[in-house]
Amino acid sequence: MMQKLDGNVLAGPLSQVMIGEATAARGRCAACGDVAVLAQCVVYAGRGRYVARCRRCDAVLLTIIEADGDVRFTMNGVTALTTPVGTDR
Repeated sequence: MMQKLDGNVLAGPLSQVMIGEATAARGRCAACGDVAVLAQCVVYAGRGRYVARCRRCDAVLLTIIEADGDVRFTMNGVTALTTPVGTDR
């Protein structure tokens, strides 16, 4: 069963594919053009599977599947991703 959560739940899985605070990255929805930090998206999560949806139009932004020691990551619903530059890099 999938639970409905906010985008902060993506911090762990995204740390496998991104440097820095991934939930602070801003994404642009390919469907409606809304720009928001990933922490604001709606995430359905369960058993190593995450589906992040746009907070405005509910389109799928990204999916993450953790299985067999691998992380499968797709971002088909994001046209741009902007990450903040930190001083700790």
